Amino acid sequence: MKKFLSSIIFAAAIGMIFSGCSSKSDTKESRVEATSQPFTEREVESADGTYIFDKANILDTETLKACNDYAGWLYKEKLINTAVITVNDLDGKFPYDYAAEEFNKLYEGKGSGLVILINNDTKYDSVFRSGACLYGISDKAENNAVYWETKEVFKGDYRSAILRLLQLGELCPTHVIDNAQVFDSNQLNKIEKTLSSCKEDVTIIASHNGSETSNEQILQQYYDRKYNNDKGIMFMLDTISGKVIVHSSEKISSDIEKALKDANALSSKGDNYGAVNKILEALK
Repeated sequence: MKKFLSSIIFAAAIGMIFSGCSSKSDTKESRVEATSQPFTEREVESADGTYIFDKANILDTETLKACNDYAGWLYKEKLINTAVITVNDLDGKFPYDYAAEEFNKLYEGKGSGLVILINNDTKYDSVFRSGACLYGISDKAENNAVYWETKEVFKGDYRSAILRLLQLGELCPTHVIDNAQVFDSNQLNKIEKTLSSCKEDVTIIASHNGSETSNEQILQQYYDRKYNNDKGIMFMLDTISGKVIVHSSEKISSDIEKALKDANALSSKGDNYGAVNKILEALK
């Protein structure tokens, strides 16, 4: 089935992507073609879980596997709660609302989310973002990806279309997962840059844990999800309790233990960025 961008999304994509001057002979189509980013094929391992829900029954076996494996890679590597849903019937809901409800069903509305909705009902596909994906993925990047995804669906290339939208997840940081939206973009960039230069593989998660599950249990789950049998250090900053905790498969250094005390003192006062900086200083 053919897909069409809504006038709002299309106008946003054109307006945000093309703010520069152009000759009168340039068409909107040619200007989009000129600014498109190359599509990247990435080799990933087979995923354990299920992330693709083909309710519309439009995806072939190869497409299902390729997209599910890549979504699983985002789930593990970027700690993004990812899903792709195809539907023929929205039950009278708006596409974005439908995607948001599916995120709540699949992940209880927790963590950083990226849900792709391929909509064969009203023909308007949708991208739902939460947590780290709100800062990591700009509206401009999303609109540009949706534009190209629509062109690929026109050709019946669902594999490329879905993978293109999923690859928005790669714009999110790898080492700082701001599920609670604690840091601004400049702070996120500075933290990510510092952690990327560490000799150890370090991840910091900012959380807003209002559940009955302890911070220690949540941190363990995230650690197992990302590192599995690999070595790494993972910190969790909980904005509700004002505490910072750490988990690693190896012994924590005395410098990090001291930094944790200082970080907890700052976090308890609401200075979350100062708390993280104490950890970064110890890691250097």
